[in-house]
Amino acid sequence: MECTEYQRLISRLRDGELPSGETAGVFLHLSMCGTCREFYQELQVLDGALNRIADRLPSAPAARAIERPVAARTYNWWNQRVALRVPVLGLLLCAMAVSLFLLIPGSSPFNKPEQIYVTKLPTVVVDATTAPPEPRQQ
Repeated sequence: MECTEYQRLISRLRDGELPSGETAGVFLHLSMCGTCREFYQELQVLDGALNRIADRLPSAPAARAIERPVAARTYNWWNQRVALRVPVLGLLLCAMAVSLFLLIPGSSPFNKPEQIYVTKLPTVVVDATTAPPEPRQQ
């Protein structure tokens, strides 16, 4: 038999589903195979962790008492009233911050003077009635 088949048997052994006649063969294989022994130890650790979690869970009647009110109540978020205090307060704080930013001298980009350069071009009048100047010869 291969290790994969023994690992199935080990899993059944941990679950208590293995017949007593096959238990001795599984333990004999565990004594000789390190891989399957490691698999068995990992199952033990996992089983212990699951048992610790199960100990913390509420009992069945307590769980039913918790589930019943939650299941009976439906929550339609679109029909609920919204408390506007927090969003309105946030918008008010943002408006105050923007107004302070704009009112403090030198902090606003709108208060800075701009430099404008003006270039004056000479006026050239072209008239079709006058003859063009003759080119100079040098």
